[in-house]
Amino acid sequence: MDDRPSRSLTLLVLSGDLEKGLAACNLALAALAGKRHVTLFFSFWGLNFLKKPGAKGAGPLLARLLGFFNHDHAGSQRLGRFHGMGAGRWALLRLMGRYDILPVHEGLAMAHQMGARIVACSNTLHLMGLNRESLIGEVDEIAGALTFLDAADEGTVVTLS
Repeated sequence: MDDRPSRSLTLLVLSGDLEKGLAACNLALAALAGKRHVTLFFSFWGLNFLKKPGAKGAGPLLARLLGFFNHDHAGSQRLGRFHGMGAGRWALLRLMGRYDILPVHEGLAMAHQMGARIVACSNTLHLMGLNRESLIGEVDEIAGALTFLDAADEGTVVTLS
């Protein structure tokens, strides 16, 4: 029998900015340590945290163009603020190493290993011309808005956009 309380946390990750991914991982890991159920639902640019390096959009021309210009992936994201042509990202990653803060892709892997449910938005996946093979192995399911709403009904919802 599961010893977790019925409380849960659902995170809606809409942004692919590095700091938003770090916040999502931090909240997910804290909730899991507190014995909560956790669902991370990734949509729009948040899907970049789930993309394999080199994943490209397929299908219609606009989806392929979007994939061509969208280079971020599970191991490489830009800062939303103070990116400074990569200098801000470099400084943040250096500080993270100093204080043993996991990169997003490692935080997601740990959260998944601890029982978090990781969901990729099916509509956004189609818009970007991506498929299951384009995503990291930690993705539990590809689903739509109803899956997010069902998870959200169970407890606290945090949106990172």
